[in-house]
Amino acid sequence: MGTRLGLALLWLLHFLPLPALGVLGQLLATIAIHTRFARTTRINLHACFPEYDTALRQSLARRHLAALIRSVLELGILWWSPSTRIERLVRFKHLEYAEGHGRPVIFLTPHLVGLEMQGARMGMKFRGVGFFTPHKNPLIDQHIRSARNRLGDVVMLERKKGLRPLLRAIRDGRHLYFLPDMDFGDRDSIFVPFFGIPTATVTTLPWLVRMTGAVVVPCVCHQLPRCKGYEVEFFPAWKDFPSENPENDVIRMNAFIEAQARQFPEQYFWSHKRFRTRPSPGDPYFYRWPQPLD
Repeated sequence: MGTRLGLALLWLLHFLPLPALGVLGQLLATIAIHTRFARTTRINLHACFPEYDTALRQSLARRHLAALIRSVLELGILWWSPSTRIERLVRFKHLEYAEGHGRPVIFLTPHLVGLEMQGARMGMKFRGVGFFTPHKNPLIDQHIRSARNRLGDVVMLERKKGLRPLLRAIRDGRHLYFLPDMDFGDRDSIFVPFFGIPTATVTTLPWLVRMTGAVVVPCVCHQLPRCKGYEVEFFPAWKDFPSENPENDVIRMNAFIEAQARQFPEQYFWSHKRFRTRPSPGDPYFYRWPQPLD
């Protein structure tokens, strides 16, 4: 019952303009900052921005929650609005860099709050493929899948089914929308710096490039000021990637993601427990720090 009421609310909200959703996101963020929902965000900001004073980190946490909540309120736009509205809301910058010149393309992109808008708009432009983990709620999962299918030619592959279907899709000419900056545990991961913290990082990207001959095109989607929509910015394709050292490759990958997180700090996914897996089994659980939170 609660899920259906939530979906009905999202359906009603999708008729509103972005500025109205932005105001609602800010109002809800003033409440969320005082709940357990904000704890992971506050711990991550405490760890990644030690140079910030308490007031600045508190402000950043509140702005992040406002941006995150707004992105959730906007899901109804992706699920029910016509594609023409999404085309107006999400613009491309330096689209010429997205050209693979006859090679498969892997779009490397970080987890910013606009990732669903980005995926929808890019799926309308390119034959795509992406990895996903099914939502725990089957009704919400159904809406997520149907939205991606209705807006473009995008194949969504469940992560648990492995990489072989993904390889086939890339070799078939589909562009991969790849977001590697999550904690998937220590399997197939190595620890390299992210905001100066040893972080479990998957080595999938250099492996995929070797197996498919793809070119890596970094890109990022960010919310425009004053709720004017979103911009997906493409960067020049990486040269000399992969190298002969996978560790150097994922260090380069993390450096790009960190640079984007620093440029748009309120929009990075600080609500994710990125540092949950630690290098040593004896390390204390990162998200139960004894230090007082800001």
